[in-house]
Amino acid sequence: MHAALRADDCALHHALLTLRQAAGVPGTVSALRVCDVVLWMRHQAEHREANCPE
Repeated sequence: MHAALRADDCALHHALLTLRQAAGVPGTVSALRVCDVVLWMRHQAEHREANCPE
């Protein structure tokens, strides 16, 4: 994850910070936490669409 956040002149890190700002989330929330929430929300949506039992 560290390498992904640093790759391409920190493109992913900057994108996550942009998402954080657009969502109105405080600056105390890390880019890693933003990534965690984005991945969880994406998985949750796909999980429902697939009618997974859990």
